[in-house]
Amino acid sequence: MSERTGITVVGSGTAAAAVDQVQINLAVEVTRAQLGEAFTTVAQTVTALLTILADGGVESRSVRTTNLSLGPAWDHNHGQPRLAGYQAGQRLIVRVVGVHGLDRLLGDIATLGAEGVRIDNLSMTPGSPGQALAQARDAAFADAKARAEQLAGLAGRRLGPVQSVQEAPGGGHPDWIPQSTGAFSRQSMPVAAGETDVAVELTVHWSFVD
Repeated sequence: MSERTGITVVGSGTAAAAVDQVQINLAVEVTRAQLGEAFTTVAQTVTALLTILADGGVESRSVRTTNLSLGPAWDHNHGQPRLAGYQAGQRLIVRVVGVHGLDRLLGDIATLGAEGVRIDNLSMTPGSPGQALAQARDAAFADAKARAEQLAGLAGRRLGPVQSVQEAPGGGHPDWIPQSTGAFSRQSMPVAAGETDVAVELTVHWSFVD
C-alpha cells in the first residue's frame, strides 16, 4: 500500500442562527400525610399549570407529561428509615415557538402560588439551523484551505486536488451568546433571547502537485 502524501488540515467556521425554539422543563412535587391528598394536590396544580400555558398561547400538543410518580416518602435522618408521608409528582416538557411573551409566561408560572412547582430547566435552540450550518461549512473549508496553502508554501510545495473531507462528529453544535431582551416587571421574568453560533469543524486532505 502506497504511503499517503500531501497535507491534512483542520478548519473551523461559525455562523449565527436565530433562536426560535424554546423548551421549558416543569415539575410539580408535594408530600402529604395521605396518599390521596398528595395525588389530588398535584393533579389540581398541574391542571392550573395547563390553564396558564393555554392562556399563554401554548398549544396542547406542545405540552407532554414525561414522568408521573406516587409513593411513600421516607425520612432517613434518624438512623432508621421512617415514613414521612406520601409523595406525588409530575414532570412536563413544554415547547414554545418564539420568545415573544415568554417572560410573562414564566412569571405567571412562578406566581401561580401553588406548592411544589419548579422550573427545572429552560433551553433555547434554532428551529431551522440549515442555512447557518451551510455558512459555517463554507467558513470552515475556507479556513482549512488558507492554512493548507500557507503550510504548503512554507514546505515549498503546491496544493493539488482535495482527496478527502470529513466533518467532525457533533459538528454544528450551538454556542450560546446571550443578549438582553427587555426590562423586568413584577409580573414577568426577563429572558435573554440572544443568538446561537453554529460551529463546524472540517478535516480536509490535499495532495501535492509534483
